[in-house]
This record gives sequence, C-alpha cells and structure tokens, in this order.
Amino acid sequence: MTYRPVSFLIITTLLAACGSKEVQQEQQAPVKVTATKVSYNDMPQTFTYSGTIEPDNTADIGFAVPGVVNGILVEEGQIVKQGQLLATLDATEYSNALAIANAGLDQAEDMYRRLNDLYQKGSLPAKDYIDIKTKLAQAKANKEISAKHIADSRLYAPITGIVSARKIERGSAAAPGVPAFTIVKTDMVYARVSVPESEVGAIPRGGSAQVYIPTLQDSVEGKITIINPQADATSRTYNIKIKLSNNNGRLLPGMLTEIRLNTGRSANNLTVPATAVVRDADDLTYVFITNGQRQAVRKRVTVGALTGKNEVVITTGLQGGEQVITSGLTNIKDGTSVSL
Repeated sequence: MTYRPVSFLIITTLLAACGSKEVQQEQQAPVKVTATKVSYNDMPQTFTYSGTIEPDNTADIGFAVPGVVNGILVEEGQIVKQGQLLATLDATEYSNALAIANAGLDQAEDMYRRLNDLYQKGSLPAKDYIDIKTKLAQAKANKEISAKHIADSRLYAPITGIVSARKIERGSAAAPGVPAFTIVKTDMVYARVSVPESEVGAIPRGGSAQVYIPTLQDSVEGKITIINPQADATSRTYNIKIKLSNNNGRLLPGMLTEIRLNTGRSANNLTVPATAVVRDADDLTYVFITNGQRQAVRKRVTVGALTGKNEVVITTGLQGGEQVITSGLTNIKDGTSVSL
C-alpha cells in the first residue's frame, strides 16, 4: 500500500521528462531555408544623396520712392505674371510736383523762343542765351524726374512667379530699398545637393540625375547643370544643382528629394537579392547569413541602389563570400539552426 503512490509519482515524472525532451527536440529542429552566396558585380556607378528643391530665381522687390501704401493687389501664394501691377503708393505729392514742373517747362520754353529770336538777330549776348538754354534743360529734367516718381509709385512684377512673401500693409510707409514682396520663379527649379570632396570628381557636368520627391511619390529626370567650384569651408562639400522642368508647378521650393547621380562609369559593387534584406521597426536594415555551425546570424547592413535584376547594393556590413538567406526569414532569428 505504501509503495504504489511512490511508483506512480516516479512514472509520472519520467513521462514528463520524456515529453519535455521531445518538445525540446522539436524546438531545436533546423528551419528549412534557401541561401545564396554574396558576390561582386560590375554595374553603372551611381551616387545617392538627399537634397532640396530651390526656385530658379528669387526676387525681393520694393518701391523706388518713399510713400504711403494705398493699394495692394496680390496676396501670398498668388501666381503673378511679368509686368503685373502689385501695389501702389499715394502719388498726390508727386502729381503736384509734376504739375509744377510742367508749368516751369512751359515758362522756360516760352522764354527760350523769344530770346532765341533775339540771339539769332544778334541782339542778345551769348551769356544770356546760354543761361536760358540751361534753364530750359533743367525744366525738362525736372518734368522727367517728377513723371518717373509717379511711375515708381506703382510697383510691377519683374518676373513671372509666385508671391512667397508680402511685407507691406495698406497705410504703411514704404521706403526705397526695403522689400515689399518676394517673388520666386518656379517654372524651372533646381534640386540642390552637397557632395563630398571624394566623390565630386566623378560627377560630370551635364550628366543625368534621377530625382525622387517623397511627398509627391514621383520621380523627375534632370540634368546636372551647376557644379560649384568652391567647397564649403566647414563641411568640405561642393554644391551641385540639377535643373528640373516644372511647367505644371508641382515642385515647390523647400521640398525634400532623394537624388541618384549617374557618373557614367562602372563600379564593382556587392549585391544581394532584395528578398534577403529585412527592415525592422526601428527602420534598421539587416540580413541573415549562415555560419559554419549551420546557424542563422543576423548582420546589420547599409543598402544602396536597387538594380534592374531585383538586387540591392550593399555598401557596408558584408565582405563578400557569405551565404545570405533569401527565403524562410519569417521563421528564424539570430542563432536559429537552419538547413539548406
């Protein structure tokens, strides 16, 4: 009677241990995967950079004469045409000055006609004749200046573009040289990037560039038109600009871009199938390789361009010759036993 419970306990313990070993053996069963050897391939040399869209031209414009603003005809964000009226000043003072100048000119012309006849007859000294000619010239100049002041009290757009800033209000005082509006010309724009000294020599002027705009989820083809010969004194980088057509106005100054520059040369790049690259929740990219113990080893990598063969260029993280796992990735983690 006293031995039966003990025997039952021993049997139960042995059965549990056997079951645990079976579960452990099942958990340690190798995962079936497919792997391929990492290799180097000759392919066109390209560089990838982050950049921004810049307008073709930016104009800060203002009145050439002082005055009080009495009319504003455009607002920020509005498209304006070259020669379009933007704002006006109260020109009462300039109109009165023009009226005075006209009266002075009429008087000078009348005096000149009468004295000129006397001079032609020899009845007027040369000194007096030169004096009246000078007064007539001054009267004409005064009229032209007053007329120009009236014209300058009306501000026109010097270029076709978008009003990006309005810096005046109705009733405010305008002064010469103080910007009233900023207009950006955007029918043609540039994508600007900073290129390190080690790479700028490989980039040809006039070469092609692929510009991807994430916010538009679209790409635009452009040409490298400007390579600044002066490096930034701090970063030692060179500014490069790619000209882009923007007739539809979709590309706006300040948009971020991802730019791929084609150097026209070939380069020996390390590539892996795109299916081998995994991106985690922290936006880090990595691959799994197999080691000599047939285990999956996670390796963080930096990826470059995607090739036409559905392969990805690996810029850092691999040396070449490794066996990279390309399928079965959902069932493995770092240290998992695998079978090929």
